[in-house]
Amino acid sequence: MKKPPRIKGRDVTYTAGQPMTLTCVATEGNPLPRLRWFNATKLLQQTSENVMAEVVSSVSLDLVIPEVARWDHGKNVTCVADQGYPDLTTTMASSTILNVHYPPIVRSRRQTLRATEGETLDLSCDVDSNPPAAVSWRKVDGDIPGNAENRGNELRLPKLSRSAAGGYKCLANNGIMPSGEGSITLIVLYPPRITSGFEDKTSALAGGEGFSLRCEAEGYPKPRVRWRRKGTKLYFDNPLEFMQIDYDMEGDYECVASNGQIRNAVRQTFVDVIGKPYINTVSLKVSVRSGDTARLVCEILSDPLPEETRWLRRGPGQQDKPVTASRRAGIRQEEKNSASGVTNTLVISHVGRSDGGVYVCETTNTFGTFQREFHMEVKATNTQAVVIASVTVIVLLVLFATIFICIAKRTGLSERVRREKASTPDLTLPRALPPLPSYMVPVGTDDVDDLELQDFKGTLKPRPPPRTDLEPYSIGLSYPSRLDAPPPTLLHCGETEAGRGGQHGGLALPGRSVGNRGFCDATITSSQTSCGQKYQRHYPMLRH
Repeated sequence: MKKPPRIKGRDVTYTAGQPMTLTCVATEGNPLPRLRWFNATKLLQQTSENVMAEVVSSVSLDLVIPEVARWDHGKNVTCVADQGYPDLTTTMASSTILNVHYPPIVRSRRQTLRATEGETLDLSCDVDSNPPAAVSWRKVDGDIPGNAENRGNELRLPKLSRSAAGGYKCLANNGIMPSGEGSITLIVLYPPRITSGFEDKTSALAGGEGFSLRCEAEGYPKPRVRWRRKGTKLYFDNPLEFMQIDYDMEGDYECVASNGQIRNAVRQTFVDVIGKPYINTVSLKVSVRSGDTARLVCEILSDPLPEETRWLRRGPGQQDKPVTASRRAGIRQEEKNSASGVTNTLVISHVGRSDGGVYVCETTNTFGTFQREFHMEVKATNTQAVVIASVTVIVLLVLFATIFICIAKRTGLSERVRREKASTPDLTLPRALPPLPSYMVPVGTDDVDDLELQDFKGTLKPRPPPRTDLEPYSIGLSYPSRLDAPPPTLLHCGETEAGRGGQHGGLALPGRSVGNRGFCDATITSSQTSCGQKYQRHYPMLRH
């Protein structure tokens, strides 16, 4: 072969949905080549075998597509001619790219867009078509904003407003039906705005029923609408409703609309409660002592303000008589205005028992009259109660002192105090007389009443008898001043630890027992005795 095969129908434009036929023809070479159709490397069709040139002058092969589609557009198909002798000849091929016309296909990159009011936003869509389509934009539920910029596949919306929200259509047309269309929904977020037209001041009748006030607001997302009392965190549902109206409900109320955006929408109204007066005093019972000054306070809520307020004294049979200074001296009325009405106070000086009873505060305005009873109790001054209270206090003090003394005696506190006082030299305490030693008792008599006694620093001790016989072996007795010392023990001169020895002399050892004999730190010598022994004893008081 001197040249590649020829493709018939390669310059034909096909429309999607129509059939397509391409013919590959080869007229040179002997034998004539075998033909095959390829899409890239994929074999589509081929002839059965090689044909000798003496038989026929050409060979052809058709590529048939019953119905082309848009995805067939741009395909590269190749017809390959091969004589079957690779050592002598080479294969030859011819290619063509399919040209298929199809209507536009429109795709939106994002079907829903959210943006905040005041931002700049671009709406865009992708269009697939052959030939290229013309793109236009349309707003479904209104007109496209006047400041919008059409940039073909893009629509720019600068400085979004809440009116720009809605549905948009991206339209594409290339002359092949049907035309392409894509949809985009634009959501513009904006803070709430109250649309209700209620007044800045709303009137309600005191004692009335069925008060209602509704608040409407717009915004995206849809705002939540509530009411609240100004200056508080007390919220009410929408509409604002009162089943029973009284003066306590009067004040400023705010409609608050919120949807999670930067700021809330707030609108205020003043609920003005009007009607006949109402007395709001809590304490209707007054207790006062005779001679003091009584004050009956009448707090009046009223709009308009009371035209007249007076005090009455209710007597037997529900007969009311005006309370005036002419009827009772020392009576006056004090009145001052408040934010919601007036406060009228009845002052009664030097109250007596006869002033007790029921008083009526009566107030009147354009809408009517209102009354409230006050009960005043007058208590007599009782000086006897003061005296009884004083005596009671004194009795309690004495009782507490007695209880304390008893407890002190039981716990030994008084005994310790007595001992401490007894340790003072100048203080003399009574003490039982200690027993007399046996050698002091006269022989042949048991009566010691004639024995002379003397006081020695708070301790009674027997006076020694006169030494008329000048007995050299007698030793006088000595008693210490210690209060707790036991009777003395006599140690005779010449007596040993076991109690042996003579009976001529004696050593008085106060507070010691016989078992302590023979131990001392002071030397006592009897030169006139035949004992010749020395006794030492550690003791503070010794007499020889």
